[in-house]
Amino acid sequence: METIKIVLIDDHKIIMDGISSLLVSEAGIEVIGQALNSDELFHILENRKADIVMLDIFLPKPIGIEILKSLVKKYAKIKVIILSGNNEEDLISNAFQAGASGYLTKNVEKDELIEAIQAVYHGEQYISRSLEKNLTRNFIKKATYGDKFAHHKLTGLTSREIEIIRLLSDGLGYKEIAALLDISTRTVETHKNNILEKLELKNTIELVKFAIKNKLIEL
Repeated sequence: METIKIVLIDDHKIIMDGISSLLVSEAGIEVIGQALNSDELFHILENRKADIVMLDIFLPKPIGIEILKSLVKKYAKIKVIILSGNNEEDLISNAFQAGASGYLTKNVEKDELIEAIQAVYHGEQYISRSLEKNLTRNFIKKATYGDKFAHHKLTGLTSREIEIIRLLSDGLGYKEIAALLDISTRTVETHKNNILEKLELKNTIELVKFAIKNKLIEL
C-alpha cells in the first residue's frame, strides 16, 4: 500500500500539531515534516520526497500565495492544499488560479481532511463542503444580480474618476487629493459621490475592493 507523504506549513505550530494528531493513526498517510516558514519548508522538500504540502494561505513574508506559486514552479509534482480560516470567494479563486489543488477551512473534520488528501493525491481538486455551498450560493446571486465589482463597470467612468479612485484607494484624504489635482475638496467629494453612485457601491471600503479587483492599484 502506497503512503501519501505530507508536509505541513503554518506559522502556528499548535495547528500543525493538531493536524498531525488527526493523521498519525491513519494508514497510508504520513506527515513527514512541519515548517513554520518558507525556508524551513523548502529545506524539507530538498531532503525528503513529499506528495502533498498543506499550506496556510496567510503566512507572513512571503505570503502564502507567493509560496504557493514558488511551490508549483519548483515542484510541479507536489500537490498543494490550502488551509485557511478565510472563505472569501476571491481568495479561493486566486488560490486555485495560482495552482492549488485543494482549499480547506482550518476547522475541517478528520473524515473530510482524509477525503481531501485522497482526492488531491489522485489528481482531483477539492474544496471544503461548507465553502462549496457558499460559493454555489454566491454564483447564483451573481448570475441573478450581477457582480458589484465587475470589470465592465470601468467603462462608465471618466479618466478623472479613475484617477480619484486610485488616490482614494491609496489612502489620500480629500485635501491631499484636492491639492494634487488642483481642485477644491468639495469637487473631490462630488466626484467620489458620483463614482459610488455609478458603481453602485456604498463606501470607500467597497471602492478600495473594486480598485483591487480591477487592478487599479498595486498591493
